[in-house]
Amino acid sequence: MKKCKPLAFLLCEKASRASDGKVTLHGLFDRMIIPRKAATPKMFFIYYKVVVQEPCTVSLKAVDPAGREIPLPWRDSLSEIGPVQGIWALTTTLFPQPGNYALGLMQLNEGSEPVSLASTIMIVDQEVD
Repeated sequence: MKKCKPLAFLLCEKASRASDGKVTLHGLFDRMIIPRKAATPKMFFIYYKVVVQEPCTVSLKAVDPAGREIPLPWRDSLSEIGPVQGIWALTTTLFPQPGNYALGLMQLNEGSEPVSLASTIMIVDQEVD
C-alpha cells in the first residue's frame, strides 16, 4: 500500500534548500556525459516531492545498464503528513559506464517488498574525442 503520493522525481545539476524550506533546482537533465580520461567527479542531485498520507520511509534505487542494482545509502524517514520535498546529492562515480540507468523512488515497507513511487531513466554517454 502506498503511504505517499509522488508529485516530482527529477535530476538536476544543482539544488539548494532555503531557510524557509523551499528548494531551488538548476539544470534539469536526463542525460549525462562522462569524460574518457580521469576527471574530478561531479556532483548532481535528485529531487523528490511527495504527499505523505502516513509516515513512511522513501529511498533511492539505481540499476545499472547490465541490470545490477547499485547499492545506495539514500533514504529519508517521513513523519510529517502532507507535502514533503527532499534532495539527495550524488556523484558521477556511481555511474561509470555508458548506458541507461534506471532510477527509482521507493517506499520501504517492513516485512514486505518496497513499493515503486516514481522512476526515470538516466542516459550516460561517454565523451567523444
